Amino acid sequence: MPIKGWSDEVRIPRVGKIHLGFRTTNDKGKEHPKAVDYFVVKPDESTSEAAAKAFHSVYGDKPREITIAFPTNDPEQFFPQHLASYQGGSGKYKLFCKGDGQIAHRADGQGNRVQIPCLYKDCPFYQQNKCKELGRLQFFLPDVPGIGVWQIDTSSYHTTANLNGSIQMIRALTGGRIAMIPLQLRIVPKVVNPDGIAKTVYVLELAIQDMKLTDFLRQMPLLSTGTPLVEPIPQDELPEDLYTDANIVRDTDVAGSDVETTEGEPQPDPHVDDMNGADVAAVAKVEVKRNKSNKEVARAELATLDGKLVEVLTDEPKLVHQLQRLKAGTAIRFRTAPSEKWRNRTELVDFAIVS
Repeated sequence: MPIKGWSDEVRIPRVGKIHLGFRTTNDKGKEHPKAVDYFVVKPDESTSEAAAKAFHSVYGDKPREITIAFPTNDPEQFFPQHLASYQGGSGKYKLFCKGDGQIAHRADGQGNRVQIPCLYKDCPFYQQNKCKELGRLQFFLPDVPGIGVWQIDTSSYHTTANLNGSIQMIRALTGGRIAMIPLQLRIVPKVVNPDGIAKTVYVLELAIQDMKLTDFLRQMPLLSTGTPLVEPIPQDELPEDLYTDANIVRDTDVAGSDVETTEGEPQPDPHVDDMNGADVAAVAKVEVKRNKSNKEVARAELATLDGKLVEVLTDEPKLVHQLQRLKAGTAIRFRTAPSEKWRNRTELVDFAIVS
């Protein structure tokens, strides 16, 4: 008899990953992702040799169309999407920051994560191409031997928009059901115009245009009761055909404080533990100017968790010096008070860097 809340939960294992390209090196020795017009399946850490062989036995070497079926009716389970950046190197990576455009959870350098505002396209890591939009599609391959889900990672806006639109359309036609309905997933060319220059890219689409409403209504789910959950995707798993070394966050990219190791690498401020209960924000902008008394005054704009920009001032030399060193996007815990020096302004009392 199962233990309630423990052994009664059933998960679907992942069989392997399907790639939409691979890493390649240009004439200057620089690695970059290269998209192709077919599905790439190869033995690697996420796909066994037997699974790759089973896939190719059905679809050949360079298929452009495969039959899939989603394991659940919930798109948030089989197609989660988020902003992601990674740290590491030499084949070992860990998730650095994960966000949704409003709130992010970032590594604090001490094995934990702190919730901060997600600056999205204003975040320096995004602007440096070290943070990307990431979608992770999971599905069955009904015609391929082996029970379990396969996964495709994508950072393409056009692919994500295509899939989201098709999934929404199917669920609207079926009253919310999409699990276990056989669908055709294709790679198709699309002409886009970034910066006004036409180029051809390859995107995914669900081939629902070939089906009629009656086709959906005739499909009977293979799993009649208790649809299992999809096995969680390891958060530190790097989509290696989308992220190269140039896209990885380095220690030198992460803003530091006055506290340094013996090797000189900046570390999170140890007195962050003393700031429990303080507000959390991400640094959006810092300016330092001299007042009439020739004293330096720092003005900082902080993006709070509710999406507001808070302006704070300080002329304390230590705080001014620390603020000058912060990069945009740095997460801090901070305390403020109504200023007695500047009328109707807010004064920064203390802060500590958490990432």
